[in-house]
Amino acid sequence: MRFNRILATVVWLSLAGCIPAFGQQLYPIVLPTSAYTGLTTLIPITAADGTGMTSLTDGIQTVSFSSTVDARTVPNGGWATWGSPPNTESSTPRVLVTSGTSLTLTLSVPSHTFGFEIEPNDGLAQVFTAQYYNGTSLLGSTSLTMNWNSGALLAAGSDATTITSVVITAPATAGGFGMAEFRYGTTVDPGAPAPNTIVTGGLSLLLLAAGALLVRMRKRAEA
Repeated sequence: MRFNRILATVVWLSLAGCIPAFGQQLYPIVLPTSAYTGLTTLIPITAADGTGMTSLTDGIQTVSFSSTVDARTVPNGGWATWGSPPNTESSTPRVLVTSGTSLTLTLSVPSHTFGFEIEPNDGLAQVFTAQYYNGTSLLGSTSLTMNWNSGALLAAGSDATTITSVVITAPATAGGFGMAEFRYGTTVDPGAPAPNTIVTGGLSLLLLAAGALLVRMRKRAEA
């Protein structure tokens, strides 16, 4: 009975030690490679420059914004600069602009892969954070440091658990930000870890170690 209690305790501790691995497997995508664009669908920005928008759709996926964003065009339609390949898909995209420091993007169709390009309105070395959620569960986050002048970068993530929303946080010194090239995908990026691999592997190693320890204890008790 004593060995059974010890085994149960070790198994419980093994599981407790592995639980943090769940929800920590968001795979950040930092460049718009052909693999990324190939497994995702672009939602085009078709509204005229200066149009206020609360959502963006391609008829299948709809991205809703927590506050109104304005449509612009780089470089002569209200947004001066963007990034350039390979950091971005284009140097002259259509963009959606907000003056705030926080914006939530909610997806009508939960997706395994979702991303967009982003650039600050002002300042150097501005640090942006994008947090990816499934419901209220945080899947993971990405942080980007960029400049306002031709500094746009890709903020994208892929997860075995579907993404339902993204919260963007920007510093006040950025003076707002622009977003472009919204993409979503129903499949997981091939580079992303398989679900629960960390949990399964960690649990197996701990159980093997626990088994070896119990065998040694039993032998000592019987000696």
